[in-house]
Amino acid sequence: MAIIALASAVIIPRISNSDGKLYQAQLRTLTAVLNYHRRNAVILNRPQNAKLYPYISESGEGEAIKADKTTTHKTQWQSQGADISWQSGTVKSSNQVIDIQYFPQGGATGGTITLQQGKFVAQLSIDGMTGKTSIKESILEE
Repeated sequence: MAIIALASAVIIPRISNSDGKLYQAQLRTLTAVLNYHRRNAVILNRPQNAKLYPYISESGEGEAIKADKTTTHKTQWQSQGADISWQSGTVKSSNQVIDIQYFPQGGATGGTITLQQGKFVAQLSIDGMTGKTSIKESILEE
């Protein structure tokens, strides 16, 4: 009983802050966009591209390209303050537009997406053969 009380005293405040809520919402949305494209590639029997856009500050700083507002929310993802990076083999890019292609046979351009907002970090690994996404989350120590 004491272990549960101690764990809840340490974990719940970390998750309940606003950074944690925004991070969780972005992670769920990102995962949904990736799954949507994987499923559509198989169902429609044609390749599908998932575009992931980095955060753009109000002043428009950075080299990021703004998401196309004419497309639906299901086809793209826009960061809301989180840093995003992509690693596929030896190629690594940070805070740039990421374009992931899903194929009709179920595969994808495999790699790892790292999403970080404050002390919250998630690594989404996309299997190149199956296109399935696995998530590993962690909290950085201060």
